[in-house]
Amino acid sequence: MVTLHSYTSSQKDPMNDIRYLAELLDTKFKLPNGWRFGWDGILGLIPGIGNIITDAVSFYILFRAAILGCPPIVILHMALNVVIDNILDKIPGLGLLFDFMWKSNTKNIQLMDNYFANPHLTKKTSGIVLALTLIGVFSLFVILAVSTIWLLATIFTEFYKTIPG
Repeated sequence: MVTLHSYTSSQKDPMNDIRYLAELLDTKFKLPNGWRFGWDGILGLIPGIGNIITDAVSFYILFRAAILGCPPIVILHMALNVVIDNILDKIPGLGLLFDFMWKSNTKNIQLMDNYFANPHLTKKTSGIVLALTLIGVFSLFVILAVSTIWLLATIFTEFYKTIPG
């Protein structure tokens, strides 16, 4: 297995192919104002198939990160970037705009670069991000569950008051 630590400047960077894919998806085109976008946003305009194509490439980047030696905690952080992209992409209108702005593949390449430059710090940061995400999701679940129970109790109480006798 080739690790990023083992190559020299005379050798080929084992991440060149996924760097290129991330650039294609996230930053291939440049507007006159300097803003960059890629095929992720463009293909996102095609209902159904566009997101399937970009998701396949994003998951290929995750697969390659694992092959190159990124630990599971960093892979999970990278997957979170892709999941955020996919969840927010489902919001009509906003999702399309988000596709052009959230550059999950570029973020994932940066995470890999950070990991290979400073493994300990990147693993720690990824662990914190994932822990905060889990706490946030759990908190949202609790808030929604409590709100649902309160709403049902309120509806039942109001309904019960209208029953004669």
